[in-house]
Amino acid sequence: MSTTTPKVRVGIVGFGTVGRATAEILASHAPDIAERCGATLEVSAVCRRTGIPDDQRPGGARVYTDWRELVASPDVDLVVETMGGTGEARLVVSAALEARKPVVTANKNLLAAHGEELLQLAARQNLPLGFEAAVAGGIPVIRAIAEGTAGDRLRAVYGILNGTANYILTRMDADGVEFAPALAEAQRLGYAEADPTFDVDGFDARDKLAILARLAFGVRVDNTAIHTTGIRGLSAIDMAYARRLNSTIRLIGAAESTEGGLSISVRPWLVNRRSMLAKVDGVYNAVFLEGERVGTQMFYGRGAGGEPTGIAVVSDLMEIARDFAAGHLSAKTAAGFRQPRALRICAEPPPVPWYLRLIIVDKPGMLARIAGILAEHEINIDYVVQEPHQNKQRLPFVITAEPVTEPRMLQAAAAIDASGATLEPSLLLRVAS
Repeated sequence: MSTTTPKVRVGIVGFGTVGRATAEILASHAPDIAERCGATLEVSAVCRRTGIPDDQRPGGARVYTDWRELVASPDVDLVVETMGGTGEARLVVSAALEARKPVVTANKNLLAAHGEELLQLAARQNLPLGFEAAVAGGIPVIRAIAEGTAGDRLRAVYGILNGTANYILTRMDADGVEFAPALAEAQRLGYAEADPTFDVDGFDARDKLAILARLAFGVRVDNTAIHTTGIRGLSAIDMAYARRLNSTIRLIGAAESTEGGLSISVRPWLVNRRSMLAKVDGVYNAVFLEGERVGTQMFYGRGAGGEPTGIAVVSDLMEIARDFAAGHLSAKTAAGFRQPRALRICAEPPPVPWYLRLIIVDKPGMLARIAGILAEHEINIDYVVQEPHQNKQRLPFVITAEPVTEPRMLQAAAAIDASGATLEPSLLLRVAS
């Protein structure tokens, strides 16, 4: 009787930070991985357009500059896509599945934009498409939703989904620095790209939330339809006011199932300093799942970077290799992607409290004028706070509002701006209740 461990040969397309980390983990932990999944995972091929120096090439792996050659190679059993983007990456994943090869991807943009198409293709081929690494790096939240909460009904999924934005907000809060120098520091440390748009304007968190919402609620979610507000409008004065309110500010992606449909958005929240959200600092992520029976669960860890994401990729590889060795590959269930229900966006989400920061010229009657506009929209003021010794010609002050629906609060803020009472657009933050 043969005791030889089956070998599964892995081809990696996109040999950047995550691709290299994946290869290094597979090499350095090879005995443990083989023992746990019953198969030896070996990187047999890698692909990067510009080629790969010999000192970066995994031992024995072929190097390709054309992904088509890697996908077609008879020495590749399983394809890993870590190239990013949605154009070529979509072709890579489709071609691999058509070639009857399972795929693992770390590409949240691809899954948010084309996940339904790709997972349905995987289902037709009866092949797994692993994407644990697409959201929250090394935090196993995808598997937790798909498997760990299967016996419960989720009511909400929310959290801090972008480490770059969270690092910037942490620095602004801790040291009172403005957004621009905090961003520059994040770029210098490698946490933010030269073009930080995707992170600081909330689009990265939006795409991750679209994936989580699909899995949690089994509905079709158009990522471009999610109301998204980033952190560019925040300033040091907002952090000062947050401290006055015993709070801090975090960029939160949240999806909640309500009687009126799905309430879903990405925006900065004002969170109490005693809350778990406030304790998530720096480049860390945290995802909260709220179920009917199990209550609230928190998943916390490093959400970005080569090693955490590489670990999540390897987790998917091990799961697929285990089935590969046993000879029974099959497609993932992937609720919300394979047979999604139609999504109904909630027109009137549940009322929540709000933080409204305004910048005005300080003169008699301005507060009464603004309060009158809020009253016209049936919004009650809870609290008014003003930092002392501010420039009266550009006076920032804050109004907190009692719970009201987001559409009504947005209308009121727009009306205040349109009235000419403010010197720049008002800043609106949801207050975590």
